[in-house]
Amino acid sequence: MCFDTLHLEHQVKNIPIDFVNQKNKTLSWLNLKWHPITNKHHYLSCYYTYIGNLKLVLKGDKIYIKNSLQCFYMNNNYQSFSYSQVVDAFSKLNQLVPFNIYEAVVTRLAVGVVIEEDAQKAYNEWKFYMGKPPKPMYEKNKIYGSKFHLNDYYIKAYDKTFQVKCKDSINIGKPYFRYEIEGKTKFFNNKTNNVGITTVADLINKEKYKKLCNVLIDRYQMIEKEAQIDLSELTLKEKRIVASMRDFNIKESIRKQHSHTYKKERKIYLKLIKDADNTDFQNKVFNKLNTQIQYSLNN
Repeated sequence: MCFDTLHLEHQVKNIPIDFVNQKNKTLSWLNLKWHPITNKHHYLSCYYTYIGNLKLVLKGDKIYIKNSLQCFYMNNNYQSFSYSQVVDAFSKLNQLVPFNIYEAVVTRLAVGVVIEEDAQKAYNEWKFYMGKPPKPMYEKNKIYGSKFHLNDYYIKAYDKTFQVKCKDSINIGKPYFRYEIEGKTKFFNNKTNNVGITTVADLINKEKYKKLCNVLIDRYQMIEKEAQIDLSELTLKEKRIVASMRDFNIKESIRKQHSHTYKKERKIYLKLIKDADNTDFQNKVFNKLNTQIQYSLNN
């Protein structure tokens, strides 16, 4: 498991006087160049700087930090990123920011895992999560992943090899499948997950890190998956049945308004699914995800 996107904030004391006086020019502070940002009326809005890929924004007496912790530490987010490396990453960051990083409040968090696997085959079998169908993810007009959008979080999986090639022009040379959950901290702290994330110190608490690992595993198991059916082998009637059963709104309409037809067609559909059963593949994907997560936890 790895921490990817983080949103942190912290109230800072003893800000240099030039920032307090809102000088509209680039200022130096702790070996960092802070650049001014003005609004449409040309009034100073805030200052920003970068530490590697991490963007820091100073607005009033608060500093906001966002972007990928793993990319800050490793320059990528497709390799393994273990618990001990997370601890080391925050230790390095703590030496570079003008406050105690462990006291920073976490407002948003992404956790994920990468395995070597056929990504397209894996995410194409995602059908529903809590009654919602997934939405396709696009890069350069090509579908490369699936995403479930919910109120305080989203779950997504995608072809990491394809994404890295598109964004960074890097050929990894292996088929990588990335699965992740990103959300507000209140999602991770709800009654079901009960992780207890408030500050960065909580992110390196081993017991809470383990709970985050469990959230990744538990939510993956909650995703309804179905094997891909070879449509070329089906009759026209069977194709129509598959289409209606895989469209949530149409399926529900048939079930409510034509219950007898629904039962008959559902029976045909379930037989087609059984004949195309791909349980072994999904078990393999799950076991790889779990193995990688446990490796991260124990190293």
